[in-house]
Parts: sequence; C-alpha cells; structure tokens
Amino acid sequence: MKKEKRKLLLVMLLCITMVGTALLSACSEPNEPEEPEAPPHNALTGATAEEGYDEAAGERRIAAFVVENSPDARPQWGMDDENYSPDLVLQAEVEGGITRMLWFYADYEKTPEIIGPTRSARPPFIKFSELFDSIFVHWGQSHTKGSYVGASSVFKHDKVDHINQMTLDDTEGLYGRDNTRNVNVEHTGIIYTEKLPATIKNLGFRSAPKDYTKLCFNNVTEPVSETAATQVGVTYSSRAFEGTYWTYNEEDGMYHTSDFQNDFARENLLVLFDDTEYITKENYQGGGGGSVTYCNYKFRGHTGKLFSKGTVKDIEWQRVDNKLEIIDPSIDAATAKASNDEAFEAAKEAVKASEEENPEWPVYNKYTIVTPESDEEQTEEEALANSYVLQNLNRGKTWVGWISQNNGGSVSSN
Repeated sequence: MKKEKRKLLLVMLLCITMVGTALLSACSEPNEPEEPEAPPHNALTGATAEEGYDEAAGERRIAAFVVENSPDARPQWGMDDENYSPDLVLQAEVEGGITRMLWFYADYEKTPEIIGPTRSARPPFIKFSELFDSIFVHWGQSHTKGSYVGASSVFKHDKVDHINQMTLDDTEGLYGRDNTRNVNVEHTGIIYTEKLPATIKNLGFRSAPKDYTKLCFNNVTEPVSETAATQVGVTYSSRAFEGTYWTYNEEDGMYHTSDFQNDFARENLLVLFDDTEYITKENYQGGGGGSVTYCNYKFRGHTGKLFSKGTVKDIEWQRVDNKLEIIDPSIDAATAKASNDEAFEAAKEAVKASEEENPEWPVYNKYTIVTPESDEEQTEEEALANSYVLQNLNRGKTWVGWISQNNGGSVSSN
C-alpha cells in the first residue's frame, strides 16, 4: 500500500530521454539526492519494460527497412502487425511522384515474421537512418551517374552498415519472394526477419549502438495544443500523385489511415518540411535508353507540425551532430527551466510525504533544454538566452511525413 501511495505521489510530467546538454536545477542542501537516470525504454516510442520493452535491446542497434508504397505493393506485409507494427515510419517521395517508406525498429528481435515488399535504397533515406545509427536493410540501390549522387556512393562515403539483397551471400535465407498477389516481380521481395540477427552477426557489423537520436516523451499523454485536428492530409510535393490522409479516433486516441489498404494507426503524426530538388539521371536503363528523375531532400531543417490526441502544434526541426532535434518554439528556455525547478521542489516534497527510507526518485524534468556549445564562458542567463527547448511527444508510435516546402508540399487539418 505504501508503494502504491508513493507512486501516486511521484507521478509527474517528464521528458523520458535527455538529448543534448540540459540546464537543470541545483540545490545547495547537503546530502541532496542526485538527479535520477531515466528508466530503460524504447528510444522511438518511450515504452518501458512494464510495457513490453526488452531492456537488452538497448545494447543492440536500431534496424531500418526500406518498404515499397506503390499501389501494387499494398497492403504491405507486417505494417499493421498486431504485436510488432513498426516503432517509427518515415514516408517520403522518391521518384515518379511516388513515395517510399523506411520502417524503424528499436528491437530487431521483435518484428513481424515477414516485412515487405522491400525495395531499393535512396540517399535521403540513408541519411535519415543515420540519425538513429541504424543497420539499413534493402533490396538494391540507386547508382551514381552524371550529376546524380546515388545510394551506392552514400553507403561508401558515410560507411553505413547495410544489407543489400543484390550483393549478399544469403546463406541464412534473409530474403525471399511472395508470389501470391499476381503482381510484377519487383513487388514481391520480402524479408524473413527471424534470419536478421544471424545475418548481422555473419556480416560482422558493430553490435553496440553509438550515440543517436532519442526522442523525448511525456510521461502522461496529453493534447499538444488547444487547436483541434481530427482530419489530417499531407501532400508531399506538386509532383506527388497522391497524399496520405488520417482521421483521429477518440476511442483509442490514435490517428488512422486506410491509404495502405489496411487500418494503420499511430499515436503521433510528425510532418517535417524541407527543401527538395529534382535530379534527372539519363540512360537509366543502360544501353542509351530511359531516364529517371529523383527527388532529393536537402536535410537543412525547417518548420513542421506535430499531431497528437486530436490536436496540432507548430514545431521546428534541425539536424545537430547527426541527430534529429524536434524543437518547441512556443516555450523559451528560461520559462522551461523555471518549470523544471518547480517540478524538482514538488518531487522533494512528495518524497518527504511518502515517508519512505529509500524512495525511487522520479525523473522530474518536464522539458529538455539544449544549450549549444560555446567557446566563450557564459553566465547562466547568457546560456539560457542561447538555449532552446525540445518538443516532447506522447508515448507511442510515430509516423513521419517528410515533405517539400519549396516544391508544393502541404499539410491541411481541421
């Protein structure tokens, strides 16, 4: 009973993960308990061990799978799996006005039995996967020619650990084909995920993850603003021939779409605007024939929108030290620090009231404040003036729509 009482007393809004350098409150009282570490959790969803996260997965790298999204590829194998739907899904334009997806799993030992149809790699998808230090799994790749820098060059230049069906001596049987749908062969490639751990081991990839993007989450699910957004539509560019459309369901608190010919649901929708350019590669088919025009993302950072709990909020995003930062522009660092200080004091009072000899301290930070490095000494006030606040997501799975701000991409909601 005492334990339950203490848990109730210590429940507070938190940012589960700490990204960058946080400005935290300090206390001069002797024997002050040290700041607690965040509990082990899924860096992409915020799920803890009590919610099914295997803590051993923290010692393994994230896996990212390229998945096709042309009409003949739908419904994708494993996308709406009851137990192991992707933790995070990136959807972005590739060429010919179509989009492709990248599915991320924080634990590649907990995936659907089959993932697919899997397709070839493109540079923006590789760059995005590097934000999470992912092992990149694909079937084929674009090649450099003329002014176009293909996936083949990016893999080599960035030294990305990747698994390509086209070059793999697949002794484990990682790749296969499902020919039951009466579609062209390019829409039939699948991955037998139970073979992935052995394949990774055989290839000798680094097993332990390096520092990578860890999203920030609320401990308590809440609307992100007072602006309602129950219908959401995303257009990737003026060249894209279709968009992605979502409807919020109050009963389960999730956004749903049937655009993939299944009932696909997410707790969070994250839309990232970026600059894009179109690059045409001639003689695409070899022998002097054909051409293809690729959509390339600049990765410069820009504005965006976060949808959750039927509400919407403007955000900003940037890439810093090869990590993705989602920024809350509505809260300044000084205000956030004051809120953290208040939460810290409340946590101390709650611990005293609990009358526990060795209480487990809650993670008391509601906001993560990032302070850019400086070559000059700064006072706390000066540091705060240059700091910014990271945006928390509600715990759960996220869809990311990467769209063009300079070539006709748009998002609408009501």
